[in-house]
Amino acid sequence: MNFVDCHEEKIHISGHIQDFGYLIGLDADSQTVKFFSQNISELFPMDKGFFGKKISDDPQAFRALLDSVVLTNLDFKTMRETDVFLDRIEIKGKPFHLTIYRYLENVFLEFEQIIEHFIQKNFVTKKYENIHNATDSKDIWNELLNSVYEAVEYDRIMLYRFLEDGSGKVIAEKVKSKVESFLHLHYPENDIPRQARALYLKKRKRIFSNVYSEPVPIISSTDAAVDLTYSSVRAMSPVHGQYLKNTGVASSFSTSIVINNKLWGMVTCQNIEPKHIDLVNRIRAEVFTVIAANAYTSYKSKQLLADSIELDRKIVALKAKLMAYDNLENSLFSNVAEMQEYPEADGLAIIVGHHIRTSGQVPSDENILKIVQYARENPLKNFYATNHFSNPQQTNLGRIENAAGVMFGFTDDKRNELLIW
Repeated sequence: MNFVDCHEEKIHISGHIQDFGYLIGLDADSQTVKFFSQNISELFPMDKGFFGKKISDDPQAFRALLDSVVLTNLDFKTMRETDVFLDRIEIKGKPFHLTIYRYLENVFLEFEQIIEHFIQKNFVTKKYENIHNATDSKDIWNELLNSVYEAVEYDRIMLYRFLEDGSGKVIAEKVKSKVESFLHLHYPENDIPRQARALYLKKRKRIFSNVYSEPVPIISSTDAAVDLTYSSVRAMSPVHGQYLKNTGVASSFSTSIVINNKLWGMVTCQNIEPKHIDLVNRIRAEVFTVIAANAYTSYKSKQLLADSIELDRKIVALKAKLMAYDNLENSLFSNVAEMQEYPEADGLAIIVGHHIRTSGQVPSDENILKIVQYARENPLKNFYATNHFSNPQQTNLGRIENAAGVMFGFTDDKRNELLIW
């Protein structure tokens, strides 16, 4: 499958669920059966003959559902799409999670067997407090990884951050011994297709229990595709399955880090062997992630305020140093090293006329003059920045060493004086 196919794949209407789950779909208005997973007969004696019927029409077959206080007290017509209801029911002597939610015109009833040994862990632990009380971003993410590890116990747990250009980077990690580390690896923008990112913003946790298992078809009374956007049992894309196999893992679980309503990153968990995680512990991991995202937002707000105060202090000090000289050239050139550090740039070049003074990692003087000519000839703002300056399609200058991204600052209207970070 090529790049275009991957981005066009309609992963939210896969037509299948994973084999650990079961599904019944009801029409929200009539409360009648519209679709079900092919394996539902393992739980209830139902077939296509149940299409158009209500669950209450056969109380003997659906006794486990009719005994659910949560389900029987719901009004499907007034359910909001943000509402999710959970219950624990018993089917054929075995405990199951029942998840109920509405999406569009359908009400979804999802079932998965409870894994008892996961349930035994305390749902509320000190982990929540540890994340909330972390003092900086590094501690926040490390506490998050430790907390998620306690919930899922996968072999590799990574914190994957999206960068401005859509690419991604592993910025924190927790791995078991003898498991390869992916820390600091970069991934291209197409590693996670656009439609997958959009889905991850809506459905913020997802599991692929066994990449080698066969997905279970959904049998429907209509030809319309069943939208599984919010399903916890949705079958994953076969492209994603092959990707995981190529990585050498058999299970994956991830939760979305959403900050300011944008997909900031993900906690991505991988296991060498197939491994299912109980629904309760998947919810725990999601709650940990939400708390960490809130803690990070709070930390960045405090950091922004502190940085603003510190910047004001530095500007006052720099103005005093600049005013100590008789002309602008000497003033700028004498403070080039300090001015480089203000935006924490790798390098700074100050150009006054044809004179150049540099600090840090910068291109050659010849290439700096090429950049200066580009800046003077193009209708740039007096303050301009880009992370894609080395892209030949943007500047036609070719790839210039030490100029992957640049920030221009013009100090006069004639653009005779220029600072390039």
